[in-house]
Amino acid sequence: MNSLSIPFGRMKSSPSTSKKQGQPLVTALLRGLAVLRCFDHGRERLGSSEIARMTGLPQPTVWRLCKTLEHGGYLTADADGARFRPGMAILTLGYSALDTLDLAELARPLLADIAMRFRGASSLSTREGTSMLYIQRMESPQAYLKLNVRAGSQVPLISSGTGWALLAGLAPEQRKQVMADCRKADATLYRQVEKHVLKAIAEYPEQGYVTNFDVFFPGLTTVALPLFPAGSAVPYVLNCTSPSAVFADPAVRAEAGQALMLAEQQLRPVIERLERE
Repeated sequence: MNSLSIPFGRMKSSPSTSKKQGQPLVTALLRGLAVLRCFDHGRERLGSSEIARMTGLPQPTVWRLCKTLEHGGYLTADADGARFRPGMAILTLGYSALDTLDLAELARPLLADIAMRFRGASSLSTREGTSMLYIQRMESPQAYLKLNVRAGSQVPLISSGTGWALLAGLAPEQRKQVMADCRKADATLYRQVEKHVLKAIAEYPEQGYVTNFDVFFPGLTTVALPLFPAGSAVPYVLNCTSPSAVFADPAVRAEAGQALMLAEQQLRPVIERLERE
């Protein structure tokens, strides 16, 4: 997790158990997970009032959830009991997930090669609500990015090159829905970048990749493309981010696009195999 992560959306009040599309949902569990997702690099300690504001849940509800999570070892209270921080038990959740992500390790050498080649960083990410979640990220020793992003970090989908690549790869109706979700999540940010997003999507069919040039992170340019394996319900994105001076020449951006396409061709069958297992 990282300081670039953004809130996931405010929870709506509902009964403790509800149904959506015929599936039983335990809302209390979702609320507890929403509380855990508030903690981030730069937000290691939070009080119940802060968590209530971030989630949209009533503060008494947040307090009960925090105390329950503390009892299970997922949160730890400060000495004065007013603020909470992640407990050791939360690590077991992350380690269990990482054990299944051999895809991240398989992508590592490909991403490292691209990062070295373009003196930046290269990543594999996927969608998480209205954010893009980094699964794997490799950075060149020569990179000068001034950007603290790593595996587990999230960036806004609507203003990032990775998000634009995901949108470009979606079917029109699905893209329309995701963009509507992004507009609802942050209308101000959406208005600021909408024309850039639409331009990138329009260029994708001809280029085979999208470019985010100095739009979200000044001085940085991202080249990205979607990776949607057949039969997979999970959409992925490959990207390379470097100082804009490196990518100032369109030919270099095209070269990075070709490198990402080659990585996509190598990773696609791997993901499809993992889906069948």
